[in-house]
Amino acid sequence: MTQDMAEIFVAVIFVTVFLASRILVLPSFGANQGNRRQLQKRLAHIILEHGDEGVSIVKQKYLKRLGPFERFCEDLPGIKQLKALLEQAGKTQMAYRFALWVCVLATVMGIGSWWYFHSVMWLGIFVVGGFVLPIVWLKNLRAKRMEQFEEQLPDALQMMSRALRTGYSFLECMKVVATEMKGPISQEFSMTYEEINYGRDIEVAFAIMIERVPSLSLIAMTTAIMIQKETGGNLSEVLLKISGVLSGRFKLQRRIKTLSAEGIMSAWVLLLLPFSLFLVINFLNPEYFVPLYESPDKLKYLEIFFGLEFGAMIWIRYIINVDV
Repeated sequence: MTQDMAEIFVAVIFVTVFLASRILVLPSFGANQGNRRQLQKRLAHIILEHGDEGVSIVKQKYLKRLGPFERFCEDLPGIKQLKALLEQAGKTQMAYRFALWVCVLATVMGIGSWWYFHSVMWLGIFVVGGFVLPIVWLKNLRAKRMEQFEEQLPDALQMMSRALRTGYSFLECMKVVATEMKGPISQEFSMTYEEINYGRDIEVAFAIMIERVPSLSLIAMTTAIMIQKETGGNLSEVLLKISGVLSGRFKLQRRIKTLSAEGIMSAWVLLLLPFSLFLVINFLNPEYFVPLYESPDKLKYLEIFFGLEFGAMIWIRYIINVDV
């Protein structure tokens, strides 16, 4: 195998494994992309109905303490989306500072790759990796945090139901959850409690909470509370029933995730099998792929191969993904 083919082969393996690790990870919780877009429209409609700007009062108090330069950095393009991702991942770091560290990381990785390989291809791979890997890390943290939130929500609803039976108001029940339970649910309920305590409408406060935590379970809880607020009824029993439904949904999702693990393992075997066969054949019979190395269309063949691999990833994802 020639040196340029070896570099291209390693790069294709890296990209394939990276994409597979992103595509084959099945979301067990939260809302999918289509539901998330509809949810954002609904939240914006709720906020506009109440004549609210939709900006967290807690965040406004925090931003007022920043200097002019930090406020300018926080208003740069893309920083708002990064700030939302950091909040959903449970990080309190300033968004512009995180973006600065990402730029430093990408620069260091690019310089190191150029010093070691002296190759434009590897320079591009490492620079792009320096920008992409921190975002992937944040998204993994966000997924874990959302999963923890979903797991804690039924217990939080049971706690609120018991507190309502003992005579606590709904706002005091939220404070109990924020005080007695662990993060991340305690953090989210604490921020929502402060929003309502500062005088914000309860529906807008919950809409902002859902924007921070795009969870279908949280949407179900909020919808039931809003309906009960308008029509009346026993809120304690409503929260208890929602807790039972969410607990059953959580168990079902866990069961589906366990059953789909076999399909994910089969997907990894099928995706990595061509690379393994390529290496084995090169080791046993080095002359077998010489026509490929010497062909002027070798890059076109690799593009076709990678396209088929990517199509296989999408198709396998479609087969093993079960939306609950």
